[in-house]
Amino acid sequence: MSKRIKISACYIVKNEAENLKTSLESLRGQVDEIILVDTGSVDDTVKVAKSFGAKIFHETWQDDFSAPRNVALGKASGDWIIFIDADEYFTPDTSKNIRTVIEKISSLNVNGLMIYRVNVDVNDGNKILDATYILRIFKNLRGLSYVGKIHEELRLNGKVLLGLVPIPKNFLTLYHTGYSSSVNRAKAERNLKLLLTELEGDEPQRVYGYIAQCYNGLENYVQAEKFAKLDIESGVKKSTFDSSSYRILLDILARNNRLDERKHFAERAIKDFPMLPDFYAELAECHAAQNNFEGAALMMSVALDKFKVYDGVETSIFNDELAKVAAQRINFWLNKIAESLK
Repeated sequence: MSKRIKISACYIVKNEAENLKTSLESLRGQVDEIILVDTGSVDDTVKVAKSFGAKIFHETWQDDFSAPRNVALGKASGDWIIFIDADEYFTPDTSKNIRTVIEKISSLNVNGLMIYRVNVDVNDGNKILDATYILRIFKNLRGLSYVGKIHEELRLNGKVLLGLVPIPKNFLTLYHTGYSSSVNRAKAERNLKLLLTELEGDEPQRVYGYIAQCYNGLENYVQAEKFAKLDIESGVKKSTFDSSSYRILLDILARNNRLDERKHFAERAIKDFPMLPDFYAELAECHAAQNNFEGAALMMSVALDKFKVYDGVETSIFNDELAKVAAQRINFWLNKIAESLK
């Protein structure tokens, strides 16, 4: 009889009582221990955690998210670790699959699971903002540690953790409320302060894209463009969010009518992310702006084809609604072509 796999759930928290209750409830019956590192809560966060049987540890906050994460890793005794944020929770229809998925995957040569995470705005009726795959479950391997003061990344003996596989969203899905409109600006300001300190470290290129996101959220588009370009030129690959800098840059270029640059970077984005439908649609609009309606219709058709089959881990904002708009755009351009032939 095979040994039962032990699963640890880990959290770092501060004043997250309401969110934490929802998150812990989604893990009920699926984990064997809960490790919670509190960095200075003054609300009922610790009380809530204790009600779920969590082991509580206290660490002074030092403007470094990796530090308490690594404390939690050191306390976890499970064979596998689920490390999620207090404002994340597994959906009711998939939470019951957590242990089954881990047990089935544990016999394979896999080190971590990329989980489908949906960002929702609780201030706008749980409106879906976007979705992507993100590392949230992994083997408890010797030598694991987080690096980076913010947007921290899991490393194995200092190197990027390999052996990651995406889990289909119908098996496991996380909801994340941390990007709701009421907290977005404050979070961007906090994140930017920490990220800028890392520019003086050994890996400044690691944070270029994250800095671009912060400046974009704060509507400082000059700096957002600067760091988006730095990120693209660095060629640094993360486990996800790699296309974000292209998205930010292309939006800025479009709003400023810088068509030649927009087309150039849309073409580069397609080379870097050939399976994403988003950038084919972007290039289609560039062709249309140059009255190249044949090229526009062709590229948008490719975007629709990619959309029908895309199932990658990189974020795509090309959804069903945009697909309908894309089809309308194609018909409009085809009519333009037909008119020119009369």
